[in-house]
Amino acid sequence: MERIAVIGCGGSGKTTLSRRLGGLLELPVIHTDGHYWREVDGVRIESTPEQWRDTHRELVAGRRWVIDGMKLGALEERLAAADTAIFLDLPTMTCLWGIVRRRLRFRGQNRPELGVYDDRISWPFIAWVSSFRRRQRPRILQLLAASGRDVIVLRSRREVAALLARVAPATHPSAGTKLPTDWTSTACPPAR
Repeated sequence: MERIAVIGCGGSGKTTLSRRLGGLLELPVIHTDGHYWREVDGVRIESTPEQWRDTHRELVAGRRWVIDGMKLGALEERLAAADTAIFLDLPTMTCLWGIVRRRLRFRGQNRPELGVYDDRISWPFIAWVSSFRRRQRPRILQLLAASGRDVIVLRSRREVAALLARVAPATHPSAGTKLPTDWTSTACPPAR
């Protein structure tokens, strides 16, 4: 695995998982929020669709990476460039709690070195997270199924921890291989 797309709802743990995988696999980690949002005269603004399309294309053209972020409009292109996709398909309440934990931990501070660009909680963001499984998840599952890539679907924090525990020994120099191959699957769960 040299190009890993980590996707999921806000609060699902994409940034944390990406940082840990990047460290274990010695891959550069790219946080899409750090490229999507630009600073102009001290104010953070969204990229225009054209700017984001060009930026995203440059990001996925890299030879090796872990890319953390959702941005559904660019997901198909990211999956086409990736060799593996990890979908954090966690329950809504777990994601909402993840947002609260991040807010308590960083208390409004941007921490770009950690991939935290905005931990503010707003009603539109809560509404997006609350409707993610119903509105976004079906399209994500379609894109994953059509991608032809290795897909890993993790449904709990325990499964995330188990994946990281399996990756860690596989990256040890004496393991002889970068990763175990039996935890990848091209089968996506049905949209529920």
